[in-house]
Amino acid sequence: MRRISALVTALAASTLLFAGCGPSSGSGGTDDDTEPDQAVSPTQDPDDDFQSLRVNMVAQSGTAFPDSLEGPTIGCSDTLVTIGTVPIEAESPEDHVTAAIEFLLDDSQYYHGDPAVTNSLTLSETLELANVELDRDAVHIELTGEPVVQSQCEAYRIQAQLYGTAASTAGVEEVTISVGGTELNEVLNVEPFDTSQLFAQDAQ
Repeated sequence: MRRISALVTALAASTLLFAGCGPSSGSGGTDDDTEPDQAVSPTQDPDDDFQSLRVNMVAQSGTAFPDSLEGPTIGCSDTLVTIGTVPIEAESPEDHVTAAIEFLLDDSQYYHGDPAVTNSLTLSETLELANVELDRDAVHIELTGEPVVQSQCEAYRIQAQLYGTAASTAGVEEVTISVGGTELNEVLNVEPFDTSQLFAQDAQ
């Protein structure tokens, strides 16, 4: 059985950050004394080993979210949103990407928050991170196991979460993700994910 990362607890104690919106003004309160600004500041010193993870989850179509919610539209008219965690220690860019991807893979909770964003990778219990390589212009990720896909909509969500998290964390548009040597897009039977839309959102 897959190890449940302590980072999942960190997510539960943090405030949701929707891309382009800043801290949520809804029911984002915490159970402890952690201040939201301290927990999930998106502006960080790149030389600081302690960084908040910015992982992608999904605001599913038809869920009532604030009008200020922003993020690229994916798959079945869902919205890809950015979630901030409490800072974790990552000594290199590769470590940071590794922690972000492992966060999604180790998460056992499908729904987060109210209204809820979702993590479609929770069902893929055999999916594990094997390797991360980050160069100047691209990030390459190797996975083992098998993604569990219950619908075409979920296939798009899994794709967007993994490619989006890798691109945003590494700060590059070129992302390759393979599962057992086969590109994830092919495994999921979907068209390649356009990572440039993530950076277009940041530029607005």
